[in-house]
Amino acid sequence: MTNHMLVCGVGATGRHIIDELCAAKVQVVAIDVEEDSLVSIRERHPDADFTYFVGDATDDEILTQAGIATARAIAAVLPSDKDNLYIVVAARQANANARVVARASEATHVEKLKRVGANSVVLTPSIGGRRLATELERPVFARFLDDMLKDPAGYRFNEVTISEGHPLVGLTLEEARIRDRFGMGVLAIAQGEEPWRYNPETTERLVAGTTLIVLGSSAQVDALRKGTT
Repeated sequence: MTNHMLVCGVGATGRHIIDELCAAKVQVVAIDVEEDSLVSIRERHPDADFTYFVGDATDDEILTQAGIATARAIAAVLPSDKDNLYIVVAARQANANARVVARASEATHVEKLKRVGANSVVLTPSIGGRRLATELERPVFARFLDDMLKDPAGYRFNEVTISEGHPLVGLTLEEARIRDRFGMGVLAIAQGEEPWRYNPETTERLVAGTTLIVLGSSAQVDALRKGTT
């Protein structure tokens, strides 16, 4: 197993992560002590590239078997912040290049997780609170998000980074004809760490390293990444 997504913990959070990754047709490996939860995911996604290991995700041997050293991204989403801290440390020791994302239930643990190597930390109570606020203030937008996640075509907000040698390098957005060729509009654009430019002008020129934010199906996004229709 190489270049896969490793999800450590298949509780309430981990299940949703795996559902999203399977919908995006990403290779996923999961670890959890509850075999029934893992089997349930396999039954929901019979055609997905999904492998699982039954065991403790803080066990170094299990992590090795699950390919922690060769994963391209690792999610530490166990119920305990302490256990997620351990997984982040183990991930960084085994795999310096992976993107490591951790779940936290306490705000005081966010910086600790980042200090030991997490690229990003999601404070789940905060995310839940924001979603509830959206339901209160913008119910139609909340329904749009729910309907999009249920859409069988798998439409999602996604990112596409234009690499060196991509067929669109050097073209303006008008010349690239992304909507005509790939069926998607470009919602925002940025180079590197610069601020996002929302609803970009058609005169924006695409260079290597440009990242586009689009809304499309997994097939449309994959085609844009390859630059082929």
